[in-house]
Amino acid sequence: MAGRAAAAHRRRFRLIRVAGLGGLLVGVLPVFLGASAWAAPRTPTAVTTTAMGQAAARDTAPKKVTARWEFDREAEAGANSVPGGPAMTLGGGAKLVPGAGFMGEGGLLLDGKRGYASSAVPVDTGTSFTVTAWVKAASDPTRRMTVVSAAGNATSSFRVDFVPDRAQVPGGDAWEATMARTDTTGGTTVSATNVGGWNSATDWNHLAVVYDASAQQLRLYVNGQLGTAACFDDDKDGAADDPQCVPAVPWADHARSFTPPRSLQVGRAKSQGTFGDHWSGAIDDVWTFQGALSHDQIGRLAGEWDGLPTEVPNVPEAG
Repeated sequence: MAGRAAAAHRRRFRLIRVAGLGGLLVGVLPVFLGASAWAAPRTPTAVTTTAMGQAAARDTAPKKVTARWEFDREAEAGANSVPGGPAMTLGGGAKLVPGAGFMGEGGLLLDGKRGYASSAVPVDTGTSFTVTAWVKAASDPTRRMTVVSAAGNATSSFRVDFVPDRAQVPGGDAWEATMARTDTTGGTTVSATNVGGWNSATDWNHLAVVYDASAQQLRLYVNGQLGTAACFDDDKDGAADDPQCVPAVPWADHARSFTPPRSLQVGRAKSQGTFGDHWSGAIDDVWTFQGALSHDQIGRLAGEWDGLPTEVPNVPEAG
């Protein structure tokens, strides 16, 4: 219950409206910017990327739950709640521990050195898909750590990471989703960066990576939010005060991916043909969907903590 209370507290972050972005709401935490950030008005530099109204392109293809690993059955640690869905295999000392998760009775604990869980890939990442999970770091991360990925021969088709102290990103720490176009080392990638809607990686956070193939867009939600941070422009000259500052934007356009021939990986990713960036902490309630879930569907997965049925979230259609 303490973890859920912390998660509820985490959701109360301050929102500001960014000028020039068609009403885009940007979640910026005071701890990122320091107390002085709220002491006087500051005008963020406009983000020169897709506006939010265009970012939420809707994939109209039918959606389907292909896997859900709740990590609640100690006798069947990698059991899949979707009939016929692939089971997870735990390796490298990964453990299912009662009481260690956010949802249900248990959670997956990983040591940050060798632990991981893997299964056959339950979605085609070359078309629209969604992957979600609850995660909590064991301590404040000091290196890149991977929550989930899909492994090819040389690299991951997609990966979701926590990246501490990322240079030139407002606030430094960030969650990041990356998609590779080809299964090659050093190939073209795109990344979506989310810095809003959370206080700490050591809290429970809900992550959702959504790939909309029809829009060629990758989106990363944290606790149901597309949290963005812009660069400051105190002198109002239309350019960032720090010329090296890069706005943190939780979606990436022109995203395309290959279909990974290997496996879905929880707690590590593949790069240059080798697995690494192991997660240290707990991971719980991992879902995969074929199809791009909507903002409201992601919101339901992030906000409904008890008795959530294993099905595509049923939410009223907007409009």
